[in-house]
Amino acid sequence: MKELITSVLDTYINNNDISGASVLVIKDGSPFLRVDRGLADIKAGIPYSPETIIRLFSMTKPVTSAAIMLLIERGLIDRLDPVSGYIPSFKDQRYYDAEGNKHPVTRPVTIGDLLDMTSGLSYPDRTSLAGVDADMVFEEIDRRLGSADEMTTLEVAGALGNCTLAFDPGCGYLYGTSADVLGAVMEIVTGMKCSEFLKKELFDPLEMEDTGFYVPKDKQPRLARSYVPASHLPDLPPNERPITDDPVPEYLGNNLGIKSRMDSPNAFESCGAGLASTLMDYGKFAGMLLNKGLASNGRRILSSETVDFMVKRTSPERIKADFHKAFDLSGFSYGNLLRIGTLPEVCDTLMVSGEYGWDGWLGPYFANIPKKNATILIALQRTNSGTYSLTRRLRNIIFSGL
Repeated sequence: MKELITSVLDTYINNNDISGASVLVIKDGSPFLRVDRGLADIKAGIPYSPETIIRLFSMTKPVTSAAIMLLIERGLIDRLDPVSGYIPSFKDQRYYDAEGNKHPVTRPVTIGDLLDMTSGLSYPDRTSLAGVDADMVFEEIDRRLGSADEMTTLEVAGALGNCTLAFDPGCGYLYGTSADVLGAVMEIVTGMKCSEFLKKELFDPLEMEDTGFYVPKDKQPRLARSYVPASHLPDLPPNERPITDDPVPEYLGNNLGIKSRMDSPNAFESCGAGLASTLMDYGKFAGMLLNKGLASNGRRILSSETVDFMVKRTSPERIKADFHKAFDLSGFSYGNLLRIGTLPEVCDTLMVSGEYGWDGWLGPYFANIPKKNATILIALQRTNSGTYSLTRRLRNIIFSGL
């Protein structure tokens, strides 16, 4: 298995598709496979390793889900709570119909809508009316980023609540800013910044020392650079190496409120895309979920019932159709900010029913496979990736060997 993974990674490196990557598989609580290839920083000649710090982007969302589950099991919030009870701008919202007309929502956005991406909140997107509304919010975030007047997590959520939704809440699936709004709810309920609550309840108990919303100066050499593959730049000769894309925003179009090197704290702590971590740290978080809420050091983080609720609840059929249109993930459903494997017989990769996880815009990847008692983790910093051909090839090799 190791030789096959090495060969696939080397092929993608030699084809100038990635600068490098790390793969870590944990089985029965112990490292089962580790492969590190290529460079996390081409100019500095720094290789990839499980200690490399990567921008998680949307792989932040499962962490946010776990934090919200903590609040649910403590009776502090409920999935059916209207978000307007926490953030007033979510009261009396409107949504766009197919012709672009605005209508009053028939029911308010709930905490459950945020967890399942059925809120109608969009990411910045110039091709849709709701996306244009969100884009205006993130333009303001970016304009104030790095100033003495940065937008806070609560301000961002308030501004998003003023946006017109893409559809009536609960009537569709749209991958958007829902998890960022959950961060604001977290702050309101706990009276703590997201970073403080996550550190207290998850990162410290799990001994995740390299995970946070920024990367301190002494750890900056371990932060991988992000690269644009030649295939994403049509004007670049195909034999050219990927080019450094720090800051990330130049290719993304906006930076979702994330500083390019993440070298100082943000007032807006994006619970949808803002964390940086290592494979070793994320493995501790994934292992806790796989072990039904119990950390490897014996600390109880979540109850087993809460973890089951988090990783098994799937969307209704009408929502699955929209999810499958948004992502090339046949055989999977979505719920609580996770993809959840339900139908191996229609999946395009090897899959075991009940697996769950998520990925990130720069290609980091996480999957827990309870029936195999295994975790798959991939560290990658390639722009506009998510789950793509390399991910699927690695999955197939690993699943066949577990």
